[in-house]
Amino acid sequence: MNDQDDILGRLRQTLNEQGIDSFHILEELVPIEEQMEYFRHFERLRRENAPFVCDEEIAILFSPDASIERKKRSLSLLASIPDVAAYRAIETYHSSPLEPELKNWSAMALVSSRIVLNSNLSGKQQVYISSGLGGHDKKLRFFGLFTTPNRENFTELQKGIVESEFRFQLEQANVDIEKFEIKDHYFIILMLVPFEIDIKSILQAAINECNQYGNFLDTKFLFTNVKILGDEEIANLLKKKD
Repeated sequence: MNDQDDILGRLRQTLNEQGIDSFHILEELVPIEEQMEYFRHFERLRRENAPFVCDEEIAILFSPDASIERKKRSLSLLASIPDVAAYRAIETYHSSPLEPELKNWSAMALVSSRIVLNSNLSGKQQVYISSGLGGHDKKLRFFGLFTTPNRENFTELQKGIVESEFRFQLEQANVDIEKFEIKDHYFIILMLVPFEIDIKSILQAAINECNQYGNFLDTKFLFTNVKILGDEEIANLLKKKD
């Protein structure tokens, strides 16, 4: 179980190299596969470049009679134009989707529409950063899994050290902790990480501090922005590691 490469570092480098200073992050947790499906659909409509009437597409979006597929098309079309009325329609629909199965699609359309509007108003290139776990306010959401070296159970003292040290290090770095859960021989953290920090070094520093009290943490850890692992997935992963 190896920690991932410096995801945020690579993103920062790419944006700096391309001179991009404005980016957008999807806030909802939308599986990468659905995000890719949306963008393929969006790109196909862009290439078709078929004319449409904004008001008609808005009416279809809120019609109880239109099909799911037709509403997907309406959301994508409305998101493709720099029009405030189109943006507000998508925003209104997404706040309470008539079709729950379109919640993720409307979330994607809302981000697309925001990018198109901002690009048109500012004249600057806008970038969408894709992440299966989403984010909030220029912070990306990550899931971290940390274990004991040989799967021995934590003592109560060790649990206290882990929580105290990790919370201190992360909060000092302006990382928002959404979930911190300690199990018998591992713990998980769901966190919102500022784009500009070296989170890998911060997590490693927290591990090193804890290990001053007996080397009870594995120095290798799982750190991902693709998905949140459930208890069964973690158990299977640790079995493979062993």
